[in-house]
Amino acid sequence: MRFAFKDLLNQYKVVVPQIQRDYAQGRESEIELRKSFVTKIRQSLQEHEPVLNLDFIYGYTEKSGKDEEVFIPLDGQQRLTTLWLLHWYLSPRENSVLNTEVRHYLSKFTYETRVSSKRFCINLVNQQLEIDYQDLLSAQIMDASWFMASWSNDPTVISMLNMLDTLQDAISDRASAWENLVNQQKVTFDFIDIKSDEFKLTDELYIKMNSRGKPLTTFENFKAQFSELLASSKTDYTNLKRHYENTAVSYQQYFAFKIDSIWIDLFWSYRKQTNNEIDKSIYKFFSYVAEFLFFKNNSSTTSTDVKIDFDFLNKVFSYKQNVDFLFDSLDFLSSFKDGNTSFGKLEEFFENIFNCVSTFDEYSKDYFCRAITGSGFDIKDSTILYAILCFCNNTNIREADDELRDFVRVVRNLLLGVRQPNRSKRIEYMSNLRLTDVSDYCRFIDSFVNQITIQKNKSVYQILSENEFSGFNKENIANEKIKSSLIISNPSLRQVFNLLEDHQQIQGNISNFKLDSKDIQLKITAFLEIWTPNIEDSLIIRAFLTLGDYSVRTHDGIFFFGCKGKWNRILTTYLSKEKEQISDSLDEFLSAYLQAKGNNPVEKMQYMIELYKTESMDWLYYFVKYKAITSNSYRNLNVYSWYDAKGFEINHLGNSGIQPYHSYHLNPYLIVLHQELNNSRVNLHWGRFSDVSCIWIDDKIIIRCKRDGWEIQPVDNFIINGDLITQYTLRQDGKVYYLIEVLDKDKIEIAVEFIKDLLKQLNCND
Repeated sequence: MRFAFKDLLNQYKVVVPQIQRDYAQGRESEIELRKSFVTKIRQSLQEHEPVLNLDFIYGYTEKSGKDEEVFIPLDGQQRLTTLWLLHWYLSPRENSVLNTEVRHYLSKFTYETRVSSKRFCINLVNQQLEIDYQDLLSAQIMDASWFMASWSNDPTVISMLNMLDTLQDAISDRASAWENLVNQQKVTFDFIDIKSDEFKLTDELYIKMNSRGKPLTTFENFKAQFSELLASSKTDYTNLKRHYENTAVSYQQYFAFKIDSIWIDLFWSYRKQTNNEIDKSIYKFFSYVAEFLFFKNNSSTTSTDVKIDFDFLNKVFSYKQNVDFLFDSLDFLSSFKDGNTSFGKLEEFFENIFNCVSTFDEYSKDYFCRAITGSGFDIKDSTILYAILCFCNNTNIREADDELRDFVRVVRNLLLGVRQPNRSKRIEYMSNLRLTDVSDYCRFIDSFVNQITIQKNKSVYQILSENEFSGFNKENIANEKIKSSLIISNPSLRQVFNLLEDHQQIQGNISNFKLDSKDIQLKITAFLEIWTPNIEDSLIIRAFLTLGDYSVRTHDGIFFFGCKGKWNRILTTYLSKEKEQISDSLDEFLSAYLQAKGNNPVEKMQYMIELYKTESMDWLYYFVKYKAITSNSYRNLNVYSWYDAKGFEINHLGNSGIQPYHSYHLNPYLIVLHQELNNSRVNLHWGRFSDVSCIWIDDKIIIRCKRDGWEIQPVDNFIINGDLITQYTLRQDGKVYYLIEVLDKDKIEIAVEFIKDLLKQLNCND
């Protein structure tokens, strides 16, 4: 039997029993479901829109007194409550009170779940309320004199207030909506009395059937809406078909056949890896695809404009190209079954890709698992998964072969190339990938896949080298094309290039290597020998500096020479001036290493250091000779502020970020001097801001490193022995003296000798 809400109340008194849960559609957590439901109601209350039927309302009837019949809803309480609130909101009013007729039938609806809920419903219908429809309804009700403060703790009351606010926000033309609701009966439901002769079911049986009392999951709600969308006239694939087991079926039928069979099996197989409920994993994957495709197709949209909800998902999947990609991807991913096909497990498919193409992280190699958990799944990873799905959907491959791996490698390299120096750590790069630029990345991927599909007889590298593409930085694409051309002309380079690209300090960018040099394979092998975790970075720095200055500038006057785990900033620099310098220096360094004597990398680089000769004792001389400059217990970043061309008034900094000059610092030559002397009477003092670091000797002498020599400052009235002044040719300038190196001793050696003699004087004075 079909009813409108007014007809139901004219025939029955409706009582929500104590066994039922609180009103849930108005909960804060159900905002998307609530908005979606109200939107459907609003649309149905417009002219020329079809009647909205809310399906079945189950319950039973019983006598109350002589004449009154009571209906006890067991399923449908939420919808009935929303309709009751809708009638209250739209109803005409007389002197701030519902008119008599409406007040009469709305009074026949009540809650027995809580006393406070029941009293609120009675007062809402019968009490006076002057409504200003420009202000929030809930606030006006709560400010009313008849509203009890204790009702604010009743979840049903709060949910009702939330629903009223949603109705107020959605429906402004109340008079027209009232006409269509009450007189035109545009919202209906099917009424079933389970105790009637037609059904003869007991309420005890229903209670047992529904005892879990759990609300529908987000995906269950979405699944119902999505199925409705697939059959609606609001899509661009209305009346189009997809093939299912040699039969043409509608999109709705295709979804229905797959979601409860092969697709759900896919998500079920991941239940242990994710610890998610299956519905949550499914909804997460649908959300990933929807968000990614939205940004792919809307380049001008900002990320703050997007909110993943039912309306958003329905909007994205109303387009054929998007729902086709979703369905094709799910078909591909679910084709990997344990034992049922020859394709192997999906997890193994991804491992076969990423065992050969590094992800440079510690997350799972299974990108589908990443997608449904959100773990280790940033823009780079979501784009890589899109690229894999796009490639496989269009080429119909079902295994990870070399062509797929080469394709993924190219995409990975280009994505990693979208970067910028990290502001908080200028000695490393950070990703500059943005959701709003996904359309650019996809322009490259889609065009590349299209050419791969068309030119099936050509390899990935052939296609890349012979065609023009856009979507990423032109120079980065050009680098990939150069690499591709070299591999085509010499296939043996493919393996060694791959090894180099997968190095943690290179991360896909090999553009600073002279790839066309004849001995490039030997040089790459040398690089892989040198840059390993068991080789001290100080040894690499010193050997590297024998070929000249290769440092990169991180700030004005601040330079970086490399340190543990941070060589990527130097080796893959993209700034034109630095790039040219690094490319030349690196090539010379690797060539010199290949020619150096020694049985292992340590011996070879030590040979380079010992062989190093220079006519002038500039800073390069000291950096190469003295290990303590680049390896000490005080500072490990090898970031230096530089104040003079000679490189002596410099500071070893402990901060490479936004304000490095705020960090404590030490002059590296003082560090060496302190280490060489190894005397408890010689103490290092840190500098900070404009303070200059120094060495204190018995609180009698302060020594600082200056561009023209060592500055020696006696403290208070201490007097340096005249013989020492003469012996070391100290130059006096006011109250300080200057010590400079001599022909046969460098500045460290001469200072060590002077301080040792000075300590002898201090011993005599004692």
